[in-house]
Amino acid sequence: MSRESFRVMEEIASASNSETVDLIVDHKLQRVTAEMIDWWWDHINTTERYKLWHPKDHISFKWEKSPENGHVGAIQHVIETVKVPTMLRIRWEDPSSIPIKATYSHLLAGSILDSNDKPLSWILHEYESIDDGTRLRTTFRLPAKTPRWFLKALRKHNIEEISEFTNFLPSLYEENK
Repeated sequence: MSRESFRVMEEIASASNSETVDLIVDHKLQRVTAEMIDWWWDHINTTERYKLWHPKDHISFKWEKSPENGHVGAIQHVIETVKVPTMLRIRWEDPSSIPIKATYSHLLAGSILDSNDKPLSWILHEYESIDDGTRLRTTFRLPAKTPRWFLKALRKHNIEEISEFTNFLPSLYEENK
C-alpha cells in the first residue's frame, strides 16, 4: 500500500493572474522501482492494462496520438470515475514546459485538454528510487474554482491508483521488459 501525506496549497499564478489550487499527494511504494514506473507510462496501451491501474474507476483507454517516439506529445482518451464518469484528453508534455516545478529526477508531465487543445489543468508525477522502493509525488494544478468535493475525490482516486502499482507492476514489468 502507498503511505501518503496530503497537502493542498492555494496559489495565485502571478504570470497569468489566474488563480489555481495545487493538490499534492506523496506516496511511498515498496517493491516498485522508478524504472518500472518509467516503463509503465509508454505501455498502458489498452483498456485492460488501464484498468489494472484502478480496477474500479478506470473505464476505458485509447491513444489519439500514440507514444511511438516517446510519450511527450502523445494524447490519450480515457474515461474514469472521480465521483462521476468523465472523459479526459490527456496530452503528455515536456516537464520543463509546465507550470509545476519538479523536485525528483523521474518525471511524467501532462495536461488535461479542452476541445481546442488548450490545457485546462496540469499534472506532474515525479518520483525517485529509495532503498525499499520508490517515493512518488503527484501534483495536480487545477483552477481555483475547483470544488472542494472534487479535490477530496481526486485525492482518494490518486491514492488508490498509485497504490495499485504494488499489486501489478512488478510482475507485469518482469513479464514484458
